[in-house]
Amino acid sequence: MDILEKPATGLAAALAHHLKQEMEHSKIPGLGVAIVHDGEILHLGGYGLADVEHNVPATSDSIFHSGSTGKMFTAAAVLLLVQQGRLDLDDPVRRYLTEGPETWAAITIRQLLTMMSGLGNFGDAFAPAPIENDVVPLNLWQDHSDAQLLALASLSPLAFAPGESYRYSNTSYILASLIVALVSGKPYYALLREQLFAPAGMASARDASWTDIVPNRAQGYSRDNGELRNRCWTAPTLLRTGDGGLFFSPRDIARWFIELDRPQVFRPDIVDQMFEPALMRDGRPAINGYALGWQNSEVRGQRKIRHGGTWYGFRAELARFPAQKLSVAVLANIDDAQVARIAAEIAGIVDAAVAPYEPIADSAPERTNADNGLIRAIAARNAPRDAFTGEAWQLWSNHWFEQVIVESESDLGPAPLELVDDDGNGRRRYRLPTGRYHMHWTVARQSDGRVSAMRFHME
Repeated sequence: MDILEKPATGLAAALAHHLKQEMEHSKIPGLGVAIVHDGEILHLGGYGLADVEHNVPATSDSIFHSGSTGKMFTAAAVLLLVQQGRLDLDDPVRRYLTEGPETWAAITIRQLLTMMSGLGNFGDAFAPAPIENDVVPLNLWQDHSDAQLLALASLSPLAFAPGESYRYSNTSYILASLIVALVSGKPYYALLREQLFAPAGMASARDASWTDIVPNRAQGYSRDNGELRNRCWTAPTLLRTGDGGLFFSPRDIARWFIELDRPQVFRPDIVDQMFEPALMRDGRPAINGYALGWQNSEVRGQRKIRHGGTWYGFRAELARFPAQKLSVAVLANIDDAQVARIAAEIAGIVDAAVAPYEPIADSAPERTNADNGLIRAIAARNAPRDAFTGEAWQLWSNHWFEQVIVESESDLGPAPLELVDDDGNGRRRYRLPTGRYHMHWTVARQSDGRVSAMRFHME
């Protein structure tokens, strides 16, 4: 274990004990942890093994894959260009990606970054079979040029008119990174290395690569029928696309948190923009409060800004609690680690005000059964109208039910809802384990039993 922390905090021992139990229980090979408080490093640590085959310990300098936490850095690359006056968030995408189809005419760069473009994810955005004109189907084991990725994305039907709703979209972030390359004349990760990573002191942050010699690289793992396996190979280009293709260490992320607390590269107003939830055309935010590469939620009434990431063999979670001036990152070298939960537990160890919810005694199991049936009906696209007040139905039936389905991937799993909070006035909060994440769902019912309000996010 490698540790740097403020003296006499006692934090290292508490974390070591907690994470040892967690890693043994969840069979996690290695973890990297970074904790920053008010612009100062509170703790850096590596736990377990970065490389199981060679028995190499994880340290605060071990290099992990970003997964989708890399989206915040693609957004940051765009914002660097905004700060320099080289583009505007509300510029149309086709001003730069001129080959894009007419269906993209109304899409803005802001809508790419806030997941409100209408473009979908890989499964519904790319061609499922070979077609002509130099366009090939997306294949994780085949390299794709930027032109081919753009051509594939051009085939994607829009799920809704730009700005009308929210849909998590890796495609959107790939396009955003292509715009960065066109405007700056270099790949998005090269711009980041020169203009963010170097000046912020993120010495080892870089684009992901199979072939480069990367000091302190952690090896990624998956599980197959309970057995640990080396992660599968993917094409070099797809390892580092703008939807999440970076390498970084816990130390790098600590420096990133410091930059966000005490901006030197960015203007403070630009940092504020990163975290501000975007609004759809009707004036509402997405259900997860998506901003520019960050999601907004709350825990115990405290604002939480975070993003998670998964790539073959790796998981990552970066979370910030503004009122507490606290930031926590957890990086894992296995792709089933529940890093969002682990990060929440670490935050609670540091500050009880943001301790994660835990199951409580249920004095009204019949209500829990009704709420359980309701969320599963929503996931099955069969939400019962008579279960809602007229106002709640109008609010949620206008795309928000679909947002729940997209965010939870429709499969809620067999686990029951766990009651974690009950205000005694009809408002209850549940946690539902869904595999890599927990779904958090707050439901308020009137005295007649109808749902008057809901809140939902995945962590």
